[in-house]
Amino acid sequence: MIFTSLINIFSIETYNPNWFDYVSLFLTVGSIIGTYLIAEKVYNREKGDKRVEDISLQYSENELFKNNLESIKSPILKQIGAINEYIERQDSKMKFYPEIQVDFLQFISLKDIYKKYGFNNKEKIEEINKLMTNLYSLYDFRESLRSEVRTYLEKYNYHEQKFYNYRSLLYTRYFELCNMRNTSFNIENGIKKWTFDGNDHFMGEYSKLVLETYSNNEVMENNALISRRKLIKKFVFPLVEISAKYVPEDYNAIEINEVSNQVVHAFQDMEIITEKHFKVLKSYVKSLESVNGKINEFLE
Repeated sequence: MIFTSLINIFSIETYNPNWFDYVSLFLTVGSIIGTYLIAEKVYNREKGDKRVEDISLQYSENELFKNNLESIKSPILKQIGAINEYIERQDSKMKFYPEIQVDFLQFISLKDIYKKYGFNNKEKIEEINKLMTNLYSLYDFRESLRSEVRTYLEKYNYHEQKFYNYRSLLYTRYFELCNMRNTSFNIENGIKKWTFDGNDHFMGEYSKLVLETYSNNEVMENNALISRRKLIKKFVFPLVEISAKYVPEDYNAIEINEVSNQVVHAFQDMEIITEKHFKVLKSYVKSLESVNGKINEFLE
């Protein structure tokens, strides 16, 4: 009986909660709530730290971006000046500024720059987009400009070598023909003159044109060429017309006509590629001016 009573008492205490069970329950719930509150506090603090870190990163990215933009402004302006000077002088020397480079773009986080000004700031976003478009155009700018100048000079030199055949028309080949076809030779007032057969109309007209060219100060001065354009107009074009009159019966006229046309075409080709070249260079200037303008707008 006593044993049975103890079992019953134990069973009742086991299945009916007392004050100890309630305390344990409260402690458990309190622990859960406390853990949650601590976790929420840590989360909010980390979230706040992350926000501060993001703001700091955005500021750093923006300042780095601005510093890089400032660093390329000066060489851009110098390159514009160098191209304009090259166009004005029309010679073969141009200074290149390797400092014009935008490699820094690959290390810049555009997302942070956009965040800095706000994704809802449509005007600033559009301004940044235009700036980036202009900056990306500078990626191959240096090589492109060098290639343009190098290609032009190669083409120009090729045609210029043909143009220099005018020297043969005015000097070497002309003197050879004079020695071959003259009937007499004399010097008058320090000027060498050949006399040709009365029927040799080609050499007569050719010699007259050469002497006129020597004495034309718009074309020659002290036997030095003054103007290529005037030379073509006053000497080579007329020589084409003179020699053409004696083709095909005069072999030497055929030769002179052919060389004269080569000189004319070479000069025309030089003019054409030069015009195209300077047109391209002006587009480079416009591109650089556009980039510089967008940089100034962003930095204002």
